[in-house]
Amino acid sequence: MRITAVSYLNTLPFIYGIEQQAALSSSVAAGHAVPRVRETGMPLAGEDIALSLRVPSLCAADAIAGETDIALVPVAAIPLIPGFSVSSVRPGSPSDGFIPRIITDYCIGAEGPVDTVVLLSDTPLADVRRVYLDSHSRTSVQLVRVLAREHWRLAPEWVDSADCVSDAAPQGRPLEPGEAMVAIGDKVFGLKAGHHYAYCYDLAQEWHDFTGGLPFVFAAWVACSGAGLSFAPILNRALAYGVGHIAESVAGTVNRSRDFEFARAYRYLTKSIQFDLDDRKRQAMRLFWEKIITPG
Repeated sequence: MRITAVSYLNTLPFIYGIEQQAALSSSVAAGHAVPRVRETGMPLAGEDIALSLRVPSLCAADAIAGETDIALVPVAAIPLIPGFSVSSVRPGSPSDGFIPRIITDYCIGAEGPVDTVVLLSDTPLADVRRVYLDSHSRTSVQLVRVLAREHWRLAPEWVDSADCVSDAAPQGRPLEPGEAMVAIGDKVFGLKAGHHYAYCYDLAQEWHDFTGGLPFVFAAWVACSGAGLSFAPILNRALAYGVGHIAESVAGTVNRSRDFEFARAYRYLTKSIQFDLDDRKRQAMRLFWEKIITPG
């Protein structure tokens, strides 16, 4: 089973749950799993589960190209998966016949500030004229465009960047007057530590204010093949286990991009991130898709 997930701190509980499921599968199967490594260098979670950890844009690319069975897909990219219908935001069952669909009760979401998807600047928002975009995340790019157009009423110059940190603010140096940059993921902690930005706009909080209190979903689990759809109940149990063991996930997850300071990681995963994909988050996903598919 090929599973592609995001390689950030916010997925540690998911990865931990998948690892525990793989360990259980290996112990039940005859013999023991032999560790294997992809060309990317990421170890696999077990003999039955091939786990790849990628930046969000590459998770999306794998899902769109059909190169994985299940992926944690950034929400802006989900409608781009061939065969996916934006009206299908609830888990389906294998008996329905296969179409790509959201398959679990879990997501990467937030209600209020998320801390790791931000617009940073030393210029007041009303005076921002140029925004550097983070190419690692299609969702943050689309979200900041929606907020600029409909919430902040701004029309800045958008600068696509392969690495917005190095192009806009290498090693935390200040941006030029009138500039801002979108930053996502674990690097936000380092950017804030390296330079005290006068303005930090949390995009999940801005969405919450713009929509009158809706949460935001950054990524959801999608079945990209019939095999992935059949595996959905097992994955859902694995994710539930990980979300129920957050402290253990911080300390014990094997497949990770780097180590994290426990107190900060635990606080972030329990206070900033919401993992349950409930009805309000599904409503928020539909609204976001409407905003990016039919702007205005």
